[in-house]
Amino acid sequence: MGEAGACAMWGILAVLLYTYAGYPAVVWVLSELFGRAHQAGEAEPTVSLLIPAHNEAVVIRAKIENSLALDYPREKLQVLVISDGSDDGTDEIVQEYRLKQVEFQRIERRGGKANALNEAAPHACGEVMVLCDANTMFAPDALRRLVRHFADRRVGAVTGNVRLRSAETRFGEGESLFYRIERFVQACESRLWTVIGVDGGMYALRRELYVPNRADTLIDDFAIAMNVARTGSRVVYDPAATATEDSAGSPAQEFRRRTRTAAGGFQALFEGRGRPRWNQPWLWLGYLSHKVLRWVSPWLLILLMAANVTAVVGGAWSTACWGLCASLLALQTGFYTLAGLGWAFCGHRLPRLICLPFYFCLANAAALVGFFKWLLGLQPVTWTHARRQYPRVDC
Repeated sequence: MGEAGACAMWGILAVLLYTYAGYPAVVWVLSELFGRAHQAGEAEPTVSLLIPAHNEAVVIRAKIENSLALDYPREKLQVLVISDGSDDGTDEIVQEYRLKQVEFQRIERRGGKANALNEAAPHACGEVMVLCDANTMFAPDALRRLVRHFADRRVGAVTGNVRLRSAETRFGEGESLFYRIERFVQACESRLWTVIGVDGGMYALRRELYVPNRADTLIDDFAIAMNVARTGSRVVYDPAATATEDSAGSPAQEFRRRTRTAAGGFQALFEGRGRPRWNQPWLWLGYLSHKVLRWVSPWLLILLMAANVTAVVGGAWSTACWGLCASLLALQTGFYTLAGLGWAFCGHRLPRLICLPFYFCLANAAALVGFFKWLLGLQPVTWTHARRQYPRVDC
């Protein structure tokens, strides 16, 4: 029994190490050896900037002002705000800007972001659609940096570098590390084949490649980007196209956000939304390694602990093997103890030693809850955002 537990333990550990360290290393090496450059130019296509909003009165004025201040020819930029059943004064604020040619579309019955984008897409006039969140503030040159990549016909979508202002949150170090790793992987994937998913806060795609999602789609940005990749077009990442937005203000808000994202991931996985075509092996490699293994990590972590306990209690092949198993069990116990301390003291600013395991466990616990929410149909397609602060435009 102990030997079987040890075998299972090492196998599961290998998969987890590949998920969080091996794949970033592999995709980096491959990108260095086989990365493909693409031709970014000085193109100035017509652009439709779509801003879905539900009850965003706190930030919508700043967002419109930020959009109108972008360094891009005004005659080539369509700004369209889609109000998804707002009832907090968002509509009235947007209508103040009609003289500045900001277009407004109201959806009476709230249906969620995917539905709002589907309703707005036929009204987009630009060759390129730029999709963003109401609380994401673009750097002045962000739009130019995004659309320059469309000078290369092989590029179908571009995702930007949305920087979270997380330093002031109690778990900022953990969140910041996660996003640094994510951006590193995206940069490598971009050079090698195509980025697996985009940042929903700011991304662009050719209008003809937009595929409407089902209205109940939970992570529309992922499905939209993967549908672009399914055509054989590249999805690239530009770290110089920057924007900022505030991160979740509390662990509870971040947990809800990640729960929704995980539920959407399982929806995409099991319902085939944005899944690669059978003849796209490189896209499959990225999809499985970058997304699917992360989505199922909570189950692997539970199995790892169970197999580890079995190996230690049942006895492994040798004293040396048993010692390694016992050491791993001690490391796991210590790691989860630190995470537990983070939860107990999450009302305070956490030191790095605690906030890293705390954020890791928060993300995986949210993924576990997200799976059951998707399975039981309990995750609503509409989203109640965290309480907004008046944004600082400091890109």
